[in-house]
Amino acid sequence: MSSITSREERRELTVLFVGTPPVDLQRVCDESSAHAIDINVAADGREAISRLTDADESADTEAPPDLVVIRFGFRLPDGITVLHAIKSSPRLGAVPVVVLGRDESDAETTYEHGGNAHVTVPETADGRAEIIGAIERFWFGWVRYPAESLTAEQS
Repeated sequence: MSSITSREERRELTVLFVGTPPVDLQRVCDESSAHAIDINVAADGREAISRLTDADESADTEAPPDLVVIRFGFRLPDGITVLHAIKSSPRLGAVPVVVLGRDESDAETTYEHGGNAHVTVPETADGRAEIIGAIERFWFGWVRYPAESLTAEQS
C-alpha cells in the first residue's frame, strides 16, 4: 500500500493573506506542501476585515481561515487593526495569526496585540519563498490542535 496521498485526498486548508504577497503564494504551497492549501489574498485591511466578519457572522456557511498571515506596512486599517479584529472575536480568536514584518521592531507590536508569530521578511525572492514554506510546514505539519475545532461554536 502506497503512503503517497494525492492532493485530492488531502484536506483543503485555507490561508487568508493580508497585504501584497512577497511571492506567488499559491505556487509555493502547491509545489512544496504536503497539504492542499487554498490561498485567499485580501489586498488591504478593509477587505480582510470584511471577509473575516463574513466568516465570523455566518457560522453555518463560511468557515474561518485555518491561518491568517498579515504583512505589516499597508494602508489603513493597518495590520494591527486586523490582528485586533481577529483576536477580539469569540469565533475567530483561536485562528493563528502570523505577521510578516519588515524588521524586528514589528515583533514587539505583533505579540502585544495577540499575534502568534512574527517573521521578518527576507530580502531575496528565494528567502521569501523559503519563509512561506516554513510557515506552512510549521502551522500545518508540526502544530497539533485539539480534536475539536478551535473555531467551533461553544454550547
